[in-house]
Amino acid sequence: MEYRFKADEWSTLTAAEQVRRCLLWAVEAQEIANESPPNLAAIFEDIADRWASLAEEIEQHNVRVGESA
Repeated sequence: MEYRFKADEWSTLTAAEQVRRCLLWAVEAQEIANESPPNLAAIFEDIADRWASLAEEIEQHNVRVGESA
């Protein structure tokens, strides 16, 4: 994994950096899901979906406020 989540660092990132990290974590969670037993795979797929959704929300918010993500 390229990054570990650090709450105190999150607010210092640009929107583009936040989006990139969310997408990286989504990919990693999906890779774990692909290698997990079915009962765990569903949980990791949900985590992947949530990271991807957060990335999308950050992008949409920045479009609304006129920033680039």
